[in-house]
Amino acid sequence: MRETLEKLSKKELIDFVVEYVEGDPKLANALAVAFREPDHEQELRKIEYAIDRALWGIADYRRRDYWGYVDIDVSDIKAEIMLRAKQGHIRLAFAELELLYCRLLGLFGFQSECEISDEAECCLGMMHEIAGEATLQEDKEFIFGRCLELADFDEGAEFGADYVDRLLGIAAKFVTLDNLQVLEELLSQVDICWREEEFALIRLEIIRRIEGDGAAEGFIAENLQFPRIREIAFNEAMFNKNYAQAEQLCIGASDGKRSYYGISPWLYRLLSVYEATTDTAKVIEITERILLSGDLELYSKLKVLLIEQAMWDNAYPELLNKCEAELSHTSYMKILEEEGEYALLLEQVQSHAREVYQYGRLLAQVYPFETRRLFIEQLNKEATRAYGRSEYWGVCMNIACFAEAGFTADAVLLTSEYMKTYSRKPAFVDELRKLQLEPVL
Repeated sequence: MRETLEKLSKKELIDFVVEYVEGDPKLANALAVAFREPDHEQELRKIEYAIDRALWGIADYRRRDYWGYVDIDVSDIKAEIMLRAKQGHIRLAFAELELLYCRLLGLFGFQSECEISDEAECCLGMMHEIAGEATLQEDKEFIFGRCLELADFDEGAEFGADYVDRLLGIAAKFVTLDNLQVLEELLSQVDICWREEEFALIRLEIIRRIEGDGAAEGFIAENLQFPRIREIAFNEAMFNKNYAQAEQLCIGASDGKRSYYGISPWLYRLLSVYEATTDTAKVIEITERILLSGDLELYSKLKVLLIEQAMWDNAYPELLNKCEAELSHTSYMKILEEEGEYALLLEQVQSHAREVYQYGRLLAQVYPFETRRLFIEQLNKEATRAYGRSEYWGVCMNIACFAEAGFTADAVLLTSEYMKTYSRKPAFVDELRKLQLEPVL
């Protein structure tokens, strides 16, 4: 395409573009945004009109879809705003984004799920990104002032649109001795009881910019109870190669307790510390700990480490016992499959009969008689309990799985038996008739 355009004369290219631009308002706008110096007032009016069109009808419940959801598409508006920011028109971009944000908050009460709040939070993320591009003092002052104004914006608050911490966090990036007082006054009016960490981060930003890095380090040390502040301390310790401090930050965060909300990220950070210090013994220890917390991806890593240290043969039996004791049976069975421990895998399937559909084909190659029996017993249980076409269909899919494991003849025979046994369940019989069992080659 580029080669074709390069062959055209300037007049030919202009005539071609004009012809298409005049018939396509969207293309005309894209061309103007990309190449024409913007008139701020005109651009704001244009964006406001586009926002009105995109959000038209949200307050009217008759305009919802079948499920009652709101259909919002402001992607083109956001793309244009970000283009303006990249062009260096920071104040225009932020002002346009403010229009969209305020309009969304005004409609907060009309969302059926989180359609509007998702877009509002996206706006806040974009505000943070645009603020990061601000280099001119007038741009910084503009963003600071607008964030304070928006933080005091009440629209949508009764429906949960409370983003004061996010906005003041952006404003704090531009705090100076001259504007500190107005920010402090607003902070003093905000209830921070359930957002202590967010406001601690704002306070940290203020201290760093007003009092310097030394005071900020002191504040961090006094507020390690907040995970994100502890993370800042950890990153600084790693950057300065203060691995002893980084290790203690990780240990202090986990405090030896097992998380009930997934694997603690501090275990992974601790692993990175030991890898940085090439402490192989501790790397092995923490890798095993993360594995036994449920991250199976670290099994291969642990195995390689133990093999490299000539420890695998002695450690393997005990490691399997630990996996059985601490992992879920599904995770333990995946490890048994990977290691080819078919006898132990069969024992697990005997204890967790539904897993025969997952491992039956594999086990049938080694224990065909036992696997056949497990399939039939489990299918008989399911057929007896099945009620409704969806459950009948599920039984039939499991019969097909039985056949795929190498027991096609048995599956055909079992299907015939079920058609007789459950002849008074016509829906079940109908689903059984649909089965087309082919021998596995």
